[in-house]
Amino acid sequence: MFDLFNLSPLWLIIPVAVIAVILLAVACYTVAPTDRVLVITGPGGRRFVIGRAAIIIPFLYRRDWLSLGVVQSELHTDTPIPTKDAILIDVSAVANFQIGVEKFTGHDGVERDPLEIAARNYLNQDKKRMMADVTQVLLGKMREAIGKTELRTLMENRDEFSETVASAARADMEALGLELVTFNVQDFADGQGVIRDMGADMAAQISRDAQLARIAADQQVAERQNQLDLKQAELKTTADNAKAKADMVYEITKAERTKELNVAQQDAEIAAEERRIELADRQAAVKEKELNATVRKQAEADRYAAEQKADAQLYTTQKNAEADLYRQRQEAEAVKATADAEAQATRVKGEAEGAALKAKGEGEAAGIEAQGHAYNAMNNQLIIAQQYIQIMPEIARAIAEPLAKVDSITMYGDGNTTRLVGDTTNALSQISEGLSNSIGLDLKTLVNGALGGHMAGKAMADGLKSGGSADAAVASDASDAPASSPSASGDRR
Repeated sequence: MFDLFNLSPLWLIIPVAVIAVILLAVACYTVAPTDRVLVITGPGGRRFVIGRAAIIIPFLYRRDWLSLGVVQSELHTDTPIPTKDAILIDVSAVANFQIGVEKFTGHDGVERDPLEIAARNYLNQDKKRMMADVTQVLLGKMREAIGKTELRTLMENRDEFSETVASAARADMEALGLELVTFNVQDFADGQGVIRDMGADMAAQISRDAQLARIAADQQVAERQNQLDLKQAELKTTADNAKAKADMVYEITKAERTKELNVAQQDAEIAAEERRIELADRQAAVKEKELNATVRKQAEADRYAAEQKADAQLYTTQKNAEADLYRQRQEAEAVKATADAEAQATRVKGEAEGAALKAKGEGEAAGIEAQGHAYNAMNNQLIIAQQYIQIMPEIARAIAEPLAKVDSITMYGDGNTTRLVGDTTNALSQISEGLSNSIGLDLKTLVNGALGGHMAGKAMADGLKSGGSADAAVASDASDAPASSPSASGDRR
């Protein structure tokens, strides 16, 4: 069991010491509020704490308080105060002040702390002491200011009077460590009724001033109204001119805008038309491409089919051609063999026929020579007749050629066909007669003689073919010639 009586004295001292330290710390720790000043006096002088904590060691430092709150003091003069114009008045005023906290510079240029001054004057004292000091200072300053100012000025400028008293009392307040917050004069009073009479006079003056002010105001209103009317007329004129200009500008702008809109509309229509044409061109191009693709594909398919068909036909043709070539070669070889045999036979036969034709030709040449001699023995007119006979068909063809170029000929009446043939024959006869007249020859006689000579030559040729000699044929022609000569002679005659 724990026995307190048997413990060492040290265990009793330690807790007591701890408790003593805690109590001492609590006693030393002090917090200064913001509306009061903690004045700490001790070694090192006096210091002031506002709104923060401080440690104050007992027996070494002293703790005092100064109130920072605003103190109000009502001021009333005990005896009437004479004004500059020797009128005795009583004054009532209210002053609000507090202990100063901002340092200031005195008239001697030395910086002073108002807290230090207030601590010397009012530390551990109540507010009545401060109020009494402030009252004496302010009453003294009011007496000075009232003695320098007329009553009317005081009545008319109370704020200026209050400011004068406050400014005059500021230095004395700083010497007390105080700061004047506000000073307001509440009332002025006198025992002679001067202020009352002054009030009546001032009321009358105010009334007069009010009437004059009203008259002046009415005059000013009239002047201002006149100026306003003139200004309104001027403004109206300016506005009318501006409106006219604005209307003109509006019309011009409207016309320009309408023009721009028309141009823009036309441009839009042109652009739309161009777009439509471009679209149509593109559609046509697309259609053309589609058609080209379709036709091209169909054409390529047809071409491929045609190529395949042509290749097949070419293959078939080549094979047929090779077969035909082979057959033709076989046939050619057979024909060649046959031709060689026939050529040998023909050569032998040709040699025999050539000998016969040679003999025949020699005979015909002799006959023709004999005929030529016979022709030479005749007149050369026979040659002309023979040539005439040769060209007669050409002359007849030239006469009938125009009729051949006619598509159709319609003839009415009987005998027209015979007449047409007769006209053609007459044309040929007229040509013959014209030729006879131009060369002096009787073409009919010459033709008859030529026919006779032709018949004689034919007989000679027939005689040669039958194996007779050429001389016999010539003799026979010579013997026949005299018989026909008389006839020819007779015709010429």
